[in-house]
Amino acid sequence: MKEYSIEDWFEKYERDITSFLIYYTGFTDVEDLVQDTFLIAINKISKFKGGSNPKTWLIAIARNIVIDRYRRKRVWQRIKHYFTSDQEQVPGSEDIIIQSQEQQQLYDAIERLSSRQKEVVILRGILELSSNETGEILKCTPNSVNVTYHRALKKLKELMEEEGFDFEGNRANQRKSKEPS
Repeated sequence: MKEYSIEDWFEKYERDITSFLIYYTGFTDVEDLVQDTFLIAINKISKFKGGSNPKTWLIAIARNIVIDRYRRKRVWQRIKHYFTSDQEQVPGSEDIIIQSQEQQQLYDAIERLSSRQKEVVILRGILELSSNETGEILKCTPNSVNVTYHRALKKLKELMEEEGFDFEGNRANQRKSKEPS
């Protein structure tokens, strides 16, 4: 049997686990969740058979911790703080302001997706995991991941267009289709 080292995995995957937990919970203070993930991994390392990538195994553990802890709460309610809390804006810098507004618009659209679509967008689109890795974490087939991802991207585009985002590179007037002229 191959010997696995949690210490090596921590060095290699801690940033990925932290990023996943930040996006997944919407909180930037996820140190306790990261620590719990690796503590559970230490206790269950004997069950890891090497059939999957250690990173996907660790992300699955992290995901299950969050689901268990926040089962009765809406975990996604405050994800927008991740996009806005660490950004410094230079007064008078129009590009930074526009970029910040576009990030907020993207966040708002992601927040309106179904729970499964949010997970797939975070894992595939933000963390750039493969369909196979995402399927392992979510316990579904890669084909199901691809279908969900495609539908989620289509829905994101629709939601952003509703809010006036123009994918041709131009900013449209906010809510122009909703406001009377």
